[in-house]
Amino acid sequence: MIDVSDRIHDDEVDTTEATVRSLLDAQCSQFSGSTLTCLRTSGTDNAMWRVHLPHSDDVVVRLPRHLPAAQRIERELDLLPRLAGTSLTKVVRTPTVRHVGRPQDEFPYGWAVLGWLDGVDAWTTRATLAGPLDDLALDMARAVGEIGRLVNMPVARRGPGDRGGPIGPLLERLEWWLTDPRWNASSLIDVASVRRSAAEAREVAAAVVSERFVHGDLIPGNLLTSDRRLRAIIDWGMAAWADPAQDLAPAWSVFDQASRHLFREAVDVDDATWLRARTFELEHAVGGALYYLPRRHPLGDQQARTLQRILEEPGTRTRGVR
Repeated sequence: MIDVSDRIHDDEVDTTEATVRSLLDAQCSQFSGSTLTCLRTSGTDNAMWRVHLPHSDDVVVRLPRHLPAAQRIERELDLLPRLAGTSLTKVVRTPTVRHVGRPQDEFPYGWAVLGWLDGVDAWTTRATLAGPLDDLALDMARAVGEIGRLVNMPVARRGPGDRGGPIGPLLERLEWWLTDPRWNASSLIDVASVRRSAAEAREVAAAVVSERFVHGDLIPGNLLTSDRRLRAIIDWGMAAWADPAQDLAPAWSVFDQASRHLFREAVDVDDATWLRARTFELEHAVGGALYYLPRRHPLGDQQARTLQRILEEPGTRTRGVR
């Protein structure tokens, strides 16, 4: 597995231990000299370092790897304090902000220190999450419902071509993934099956959708679990006002067919919403697989599994990922 401080993107900055120590020494002297552990996760936007504190709860340093991630972490740090004390936190934990880091010579972006949250992400624990996941499905449905009920959150709206935005432009973006020669799609995925699945979404492309607040990136790496229950949701940098169908992504990114059925019953959505949700996650999985599989990053395997589950849904004939 790629180490947390290894390069993933072509344009990323130094996020090694030396950088972390320099930032802590300059701005968080209370953590200076502490033992650091790089967290091996399926995340790709931020490097994560656990700071082990002998006399208090541990913390996590998050360093954005590139400019888009830095922009998202800035928005997230504005959002997280607003989530605290909402009805959502009665259902699931969210990160607490311990320090808002400033850029300095060694590191050009803002960064953050967050409180440590117990639990292991749902990709790392995927082997133990095999089989029926009734409790986790119900936990996830409750969390999605509470997220959608939040109001007055300082986030942007999803635009055309974005997941959570209008379906028509998203289908155009999906076709770009399939046809642009740089991605070599036909060597990695079953393009014909992807197109068959996408075609089913055209009937809901013109639907008028009432936007709600969404987390926007409920992939396994952002869901902390223990004892097959949902304990925390992290990484809120993609939160937005969008089609609430976007937050139904765990149906395929986390759950198999049996648990997916229970999750759908619990969130109680109509066929059109479910179809939009599947299409958002289809584009997400295709893009993730094509981008990250050649880089041999765990997110590529995660998105390939999601794509396989989407294409294997009843009524879709497929060979899935090659």
